[in-house]
Amino acid sequence: MDAQLARLVEFADQPHTTLQLAPYSIGERRPFNRLVNLLTLPDRSVLSYVESETHGHLEREITSVLPLVRAYHQLQAEALSQADSVAMIEQVRKGTL
Repeated sequence: MDAQLARLVEFADQPHTTLQLAPYSIGERRPFNRLVNLLTLPDRSVLSYVESETHGHLEREITSVLPLVRAYHQLQAEALSQADSVAMIEQVRKGTL
């Protein structure tokens, strides 16, 4: 597990990347119950791809995608900053958390 955590810290160090941990304390307020990918195309349109245990669904209709974008932004607002996320990962690696 230490190697995986070290890799996350390396990832956070790369340009054009963002690493934010969502605190466990958000609990039931978490916006997603399954894997959600939001894709921004060169023309600035946004698609969503949502996966469940049995299938995936690509959505292009903005009325379906927009609530997912809003939920993602809410998650970003509640997540730790990148610096705090890296600090938490380092604490876990040292066994102090």
